[in-house]
Amino acid sequence: MSRPGRKFFAVALVSASLGFHLVTVAIFSRQPDRLAAFTVIPIWIWGAGGLLLSSCAFLLFRARLSLFATAAWALTVLFLADETRPLARIGSPSLDAGRPQRFEGREVIRVATINWAGSNENFSESIIRYQPDLVFIQEIPHPYRLRQLNETLFEGKGDYRYDKHTRCGLVARGEIEHHIPNPRGLPYRSHQVRVRLPNGRRIELVNVHLQAAATDLNLWSRDCWRSHHHNRKRRRMEIALALQKLEKTNISPKLPAVIIAGDFNAPAGDRVYGMLKGEFTDTFSEAGSGWGSTYHRAFPILRLDHIFASRAFYAARSRVVTVEESDHRMVISDLIMK
Repeated sequence: MSRPGRKFFAVALVSASLGFHLVTVAIFSRQPDRLAAFTVIPIWIWGAGGLLLSSCAFLLFRARLSLFATAAWALTVLFLADETRPLARIGSPSLDAGRPQRFEGREVIRVATINWAGSNENFSESIIRYQPDLVFIQEIPHPYRLRQLNETLFEGKGDYRYDKHTRCGLVARGEIEHHIPNPRGLPYRSHQVRVRLPNGRRIELVNVHLQAAATDLNLWSRDCWRSHHHNRKRRRMEIALALQKLEKTNISPKLPAVIIAGDFNAPAGDRVYGMLKGEFTDTFSEAGSGWGSTYHRAFPILRLDHIFASRAFYAARSRVVTVEESDHRMVISDLIMK
């Protein structure tokens, strides 16, 4: 190839990498609904494409500007990828199986959430051996599974609730004082209860299973972009309804103890979580360690399942555990009430 030709291709590759970088950063920063199909794919996957372009420019044509493009992509993935902070905590004190240990001398509440994916299997030893105090379960087909879990975890001294319309269930170490149903006629899958813990303190629990995610990734198709656009708007409406119901029924508006957990069907960083920022903390992002993606179990690249805690708590530890009976991984967090 002639020297002008080599220079042309080098400039083209670097320009493509830098241009793609600017577009990617702008889209992920603003999260426009109309481009939800783009942001459903983790930024590190797009970053791999950008790094490939800049690397080719350097390896094939020794283009010096490609080093700048490579550095820009590396820093972008490092600072914007949801996975960075938890991976950086590997080696810190972890959340271990068994009853939760006290943290800095304080009593810990262990919370777990798992989408059971409609499985008829008994609850896995993977759940039981972590001895959670509160368990949020989505897509559970029968309430007797909750009764079995209550008997196994708490020797029948806990409590449980099942909502047949949402197919969501909650199991708690303590007494469930009140189940607050969704308004009739609305096809939303949130499930709210009020729990009185053994120490007498009360917590509002909201078990969510948001609108099923759009799975069409044919980005060259207009229908793909439309489906992701409308899908995200529907999930935001569901979260808004759950928060409105919570505001109307919460017994402690000045310092509410609230945990919202479940399958949000949206990747970390999605605009749907913006409605929870400020009042709630993403416990895995705050205190988790390791690879936090929860779907699909066999090759997890999306963090769809979350535990959010209100300001009445702070997160001590968190991790994600593989459960063989489900296609989702389980999120576990140790929380401390302030």
